[in-house]
Amino acid sequence: MTVTITLTVAILPRIYLASIRAEELFLEQEIGLLRELLAEHNAWVVRHLGCGLGALALVWIAKTSPGMEVPGLLAEAMAIYAASSLFFAGLESLLAQKITRILAAVPVKAGARERDQR
Repeated sequence: MTVTITLTVAILPRIYLASIRAEELFLEQEIGLLRELLAEHNAWVVRHLGCGLGALALVWIAKTSPGMEVPGLLAEAMAIYAASSLFFAGLESLLAQKITRILAAVPVKAGARERDQR
């Protein structure tokens, strides 16, 4: 349970601050930094999904393996960790979608538009 609470306390502010940072980068029209931020959050989605699915696999193994005596509280704690990791994967995915929308809204500079037309 301690890991789950620590994860929550660390991840939620990071997601919120990344959202604010994305909006600031949009106002500054920093396309390169926005793309880096998007790649970072896509990597976080994969990390959270991996941890969540791994924890679900451990719960499944603990519950279905014959002769394996795993305390019920341990299986419950792993299930809570899995649920929170999958929840954070969803939040990170929503943030990545927001960054993608912001990237699509960044106006193309006139010089770049003229070069593309040639």
